[in-house]
Formats: sequence, C-alpha cells, structure tokens
Amino acid sequence: MTWLNPIAFAFLALIPVVLVLHALRYRRRDVRVSTLFLWESVLREAHGSLGLQRLVQNLPLLLQLLLVCVLTAVLANPVLTKTVAENKDIVLVLDVSASMQTRTPQGTRFSQAQQRALDLLQELPRGRQMALITAGRQPQVVSFYTSEKAVLREVITNQQPTDAPGNMRDAVLLALSFTQGSGTQEVVIIGDGAYGALLDLDLQHSQVRHIQVTGGEKNIGITRMALRKVPDAPDAYDMLIVVKNFSAQAVEVPLQVTAVLRKPLLERYLQLQPGQEEVIVSTLTGPLKGIIQAEIVIDDDFPLDNRAYGVVATPAQTWVLLVGESNYFLETLLTSFPGLLVNVAPQVAEETLPRLLEANQLIIFNGVQPPPLRRGNFLLLNTTPPDQRLPSHGTVTRPQVLDWQRQQPLLQFVELTDLHIEEALVVQPQAGAQSLIDGTGTSLLSVIDEPRLHLVTLAFDLMRSDLPLRVAFPILLNNLLRWLNPQQDEMSAGYVQAGMSHTMFFDKPVTQATVQDPQGKQRDYSVSGNPWIFTEAQRVGVYIVRAGEAKHYLVVNLLDETESDINPANKLPSFMPRSSNGTPQHAGIVETPLWLYLLLGAVVVLLGEWYIWCRDF
Repeated sequence: MTWLNPIAFAFLALIPVVLVLHALRYRRRDVRVSTLFLWESVLREAHGSLGLQRLVQNLPLLLQLLLVCVLTAVLANPVLTKTVAENKDIVLVLDVSASMQTRTPQGTRFSQAQQRALDLLQELPRGRQMALITAGRQPQVVSFYTSEKAVLREVITNQQPTDAPGNMRDAVLLALSFTQGSGTQEVVIIGDGAYGALLDLDLQHSQVRHIQVTGGEKNIGITRMALRKVPDAPDAYDMLIVVKNFSAQAVEVPLQVTAVLRKPLLERYLQLQPGQEEVIVSTLTGPLKGIIQAEIVIDDDFPLDNRAYGVVATPAQTWVLLVGESNYFLETLLTSFPGLLVNVAPQVAEETLPRLLEANQLIIFNGVQPPPLRRGNFLLLNTTPPDQRLPSHGTVTRPQVLDWQRQQPLLQFVELTDLHIEEALVVQPQAGAQSLIDGTGTSLLSVIDEPRLHLVTLAFDLMRSDLPLRVAFPILLNNLLRWLNPQQDEMSAGYVQAGMSHTMFFDKPVTQATVQDPQGKQRDYSVSGNPWIFTEAQRVGVYIVRAGEAKHYLVVNLLDETESDINPANKLPSFMPRSSNGTPQHAGIVETPLWLYLLLGAVVVLLGEWYIWCRDF
C-alpha cells in the first residue's frame, strides 16, 4: 500500500488537542454527610465493574480519536498497488452501433461494454494515459490522451449507443494512427464482434486487443421498406417490406402495417425458418397522407428493427417551360421526374415573360438568347443571360474540367472526372455570380443566387458532350431542379438511414427551423443557408421539421442487415496482442484507491458518537 499524500499525516497533531479538551472537566466538590455506610456499599458494588465503566465513560474520547485517525488516512489518499506486465497508453475504441442495444440477461451489450471499459480504466497503470474513440457511423474522438481517471470515468459513463450502423474499420484505423507503431501504446476494442469489414485487417499481429461482449440470440427484423406511388393510379401506393429471421429457431411473426391514428392497412402472419427472408409486396389504396408504420409484433432481443416507417406525401405538380432547340435526352429525363410537367416553346419575348413565370415554376433556355432576367428560376444551357455578372466572349475548344465544388448542394454526388466537351462558351463570372465548375479558360457552370432570382448557366451544349451518357447527368439535373424549384407542397418527406445527414430545401427564405424528434421533443435550429443540412437524425422514427408554413417529414430507419444479424457467423472473438520476443516488457503499477472506504468508516464512527451523545441527553 502507498500513501499518495503523506503530508496529510500532519493532521494527527489534532490528537493532543482532543485529549486536552477531554481533560477540561468540572472539579469535584467536598460535601459533609452524616454517615458513609451507604456510600461504602455503592463503592463495593461498582468496584467489580470499574474497568467497564471507565471504558464506557471514555468511549466518546476513543471515537473522536479514531475519527481523527480515519480522516487523516482519507486525506493521505492510500492506494493498494500491484505490479502488472503491461505498461502502455491505451486508445479505447468503444462500439456504439445499433447492435449494442441487444438485450442480454446481464443488461444490454452496451452496458456490459461500459463496465468492461471502466474495469480497463481502473487497471490503467500509474502515469499512463487513455484516449476514447466511439465507433458509430462516423468515428468520433470523444477524449484525447489524459491520465485523469475521474474525467475518463465520466466520459465513458456518459456514452450511449446509437440507432445507426457502426463503422468499426475506420474507427480502428483512426486509433492505430494514434499509436504510430509505438510499442508503448495499445488499441483496445470493446464491442460485440459483429464488424464485418474489419476481418481483412490482420489485427491479431498488431498492438490491438479485442474484448468481446456477448449475449442475445433471438432476433427477427425488418431489413427493408419502401413506398412508391402507382403511376396513373390516384391514391394508390406500392409497398415493399422484407422481414428476415436471424434466429436459430423457426418463428411465427405477426406483421402489421398501420397509418395515422393506428388505422390498419395490412395484417399478415409470417412463418419463418432459421435464416429465411420473406418479401411482402402489397398495394395500399384509399386516400393516404402522413406516416405509415410497419411493425412485427414479437418480443426478441433486438427490438430496434421491429419497426420501420414511411411517409406518404403527395408532391405538387411542377410546370417547366423548355425554350429553344429540341433535346431528346433533356426532354426524356425531365418527363421522368414524378410530378414534373413540361411545356415547349421556340422563343420567349420580354413582354410575355412575366405571364410565363406565373404559369411555370422553372424556365429552361436551351441554346437561345434569353430576355433580361430579373426574377424567377432559370436554367440556361449553352447560352448566357444579358447580365454584366456573367459576361461571355467567344468559345473554347475541348475544355477540360479542372475542379468543381463537390460539397455544394448542386453538385452533390456528381462525378465529372474525364468529362468530354467538344466546345463551350467562355464565361467569366464577376462579382455577384459564382463559378461551381472550373474548366480550361472558362466557367462551365455558374450561378446567380438572389432572393428573387435563381439562375444556373451551363456553358456548353449537352448534345456536344458525353454528359447525357453519364450517371452524373440525372443526378446533376435533379440537384438543379431541387435548388431552382424547391418542394412547394405544404408537406414533403425525406428518407435517410439513422446517423446520416439530410439536405432540406426551402421555397422561402427562413432563418429558423423547429425539429420534433421521434420522442416528441422539440428543438429550434438556426438556418444559415438554403439548402439546410440536418445532421442530428440519430434515432429511428419520424422527425417533423417546421419552417414557416412548410412542414417536412424526415423518416429515419435502421434497415441494415448487418446490424440486425446480432450473431453473425464471422463474429470477431476476444484476443490479446501477440507480443514480440524482442520487445521489452516494462512493468507498470496499478493503483486501487482506498479513500472512499475509509470515508465510509469515518461516517460510521461519527454516527456512533452521535448515538452516544443522544443517549446521554
């Protein structure tokens, strides 16, 4: 045992003070009496128990002396020490994926993992440090290296499992970057071993230790759900649901699909053999609008995937006016978007433009010079507006794409590498305009974004490039349509997997949005731009976003077969790092504090003295 604060023993100097205080008592007075025979009999009876009486009379003194000694020991901070072979800093990777919510007889897997992490912290040698990384959808460094065990204990205790799939591979690679191959640092993974993509890493020959938490075997889950409107059939929707039995026993599962106010839409009983997957395809009819919930009514060890959600939101019709040259690829793609209706005109005069803006939400000029554009939503293809902010002078042959703003909402998921263009206009955006795709000697895509004017200029002819033949073409046009003409319906919907971000477009400028989570709690967010990216969809359910008069439903589901398979065949077992014979082992000292137990003892002593005081009075 070691005393970490031996200077505290100076408080033992209080013992003489306590003795002096007890020595200050009243002096006895001499009193004359007529006879002593009664007092002599009393003294003879008390003589036999004199030692016990003295002990009882001095018991408060003994308790006070004991209290001083115990409190002094508490301040001296005693610890039990033991020598361990491993003396390394630890990078702890804690699995917070959805499967850690699996229920076991000892609690959830995550509660077990937390306790293992706290035990590991308790065994951390003196002078060593620990860092904490959580392995959710995106690895997160929760705490960098610190030796403060109280801080680390609080950080570990405050962690909670998410409803999202995990990304253990990136979390482990991030943790290994902390160690940089040092022999004095170790990566410790605590999780359920259901990591999948981690198996190709040779972890057992590196400085990695894995602590597996187990428990929970029975699970039947919904792995897929989708809703789509039936073409040319009003108030009809096709629904796809996939249910899989991940257990080792055959089960009978009741499936229920309900709408708003628990209105039943579908009920079925599914007979599933071990590992069997059942695909349910059905058509829902009737006036439907709002939240649709699919649920399998069963008590298993992983209830998170027993429910899935969808939203039926009828989009408003959007009219698009295509002005100029005919373009087969463009017209075919436009008509394929649901709710999008296309008008065609060879030319537009300046005096007719205001009336056309009232009838069309978007006007596309393809290869023809537009009139002055002061308000509205416009897409210009192989032409430029009569605007000093987007001057055009000549053309450039076979321009190459130099760079593009990949994080801009207009270009999300758009891949433009090796794009072939025969010829493009030379456009040089000035103040008030912005270039999103930079090419050789020109801006291939430019925008003007104002409260009353939204304008996108594509500086080349689609028919003289290979863009219509690329996957990027429909993605780019969809992004452009959503940016130029955001959803106009009072209710719209989006779908994401738990943990993913979601981009929302607003038809009017807003500065604040109110989000109601699946538990009914509301929170206000400041909106700094349009579109707005919501990054806190961490829980399964339906989020409701209100901004002005618009209401947006965000459906968040798990729908991940890897997480639902709580007992995969390739589960990673527990293992220790294989130490090299040439690597010297440095002994470390693990300290177990005792001050808490001594403090409890001091409280007991204090209660004993209080009891004696109350008895005497």
